[in-house]
Amino acid sequence: MEILLDTANLEQIKKYTELYDITGVTSNPTIISREKAEFWPLLLEVRKIIGDRQLHVQVTADTWEEMIKEGECIREKLGKDTYIKVPTTEQGICAMKHLKAEGANVTATAVYTTQQAMMASSAGADYVAPYFNRMNNLNVDSKKVIGDMANLFKIHDKKTKILAASFKNTEQVMDALMVGAQAVTVSVDLLTTMVENAIIDFAVEGFKKDWIKTYGDKKIYEL
Repeated sequence: MEILLDTANLEQIKKYTELYDITGVTSNPTIISREKAEFWPLLLEVRKIIGDRQLHVQVTADTWEEMIKEGECIREKLGKDTYIKVPTTEQGICAMKHLKAEGANVTATAVYTTQQAMMASSAGADYVAPYFNRMNNLNVDSKKVIGDMANLFKIHDKKTKILAASFKNTEQVMDALMVGAQAVTVSVDLLTTMVENAIIDFAVEGFKKDWIKTYGDKKIYEL
């Protein structure tokens, strides 16, 4: 099970890669634009912070030829192990095939259907990224679609992993994992919600009060 941060905010990346077992960082043009920073300096700093963890960066071109050029440039500047995110369109599938032939890591993004996942996997994609909440908003059963993807890859012994994305709450995150997604990419807000809430805080505070009643302010290593 892999957890990735869906952000390009440097302070968030620094903080949460130290706190949690984070597999890597995903980004897209929208996420990067929020930082109002120069493209390459920002991503180079992200790479510096995360070290050899995964970094997923999306191409912006429309044609497969231009997607390949962008992918090659991303790998040259950010490292050969960088995952190139490619939209799962006809042009994107062609770009995925060529990038994989060059040895690139590829993440197929903007996935809404099992058919798209099948085509991306056949082109060699390392990950497919289905948009959980966006599918729900289109009256598509996200859980079923991701479950079908997982079953399809298992039947045909495909190594492609499912990196579920686009969540509005933690229930959706857990639903995706429970039906077969091997990885999720989540915002910092959702990540912290998984372990920070009033009920947990109440329980921890109770433990602390009981400890103090018996041992005062001493720590375990001071006893």
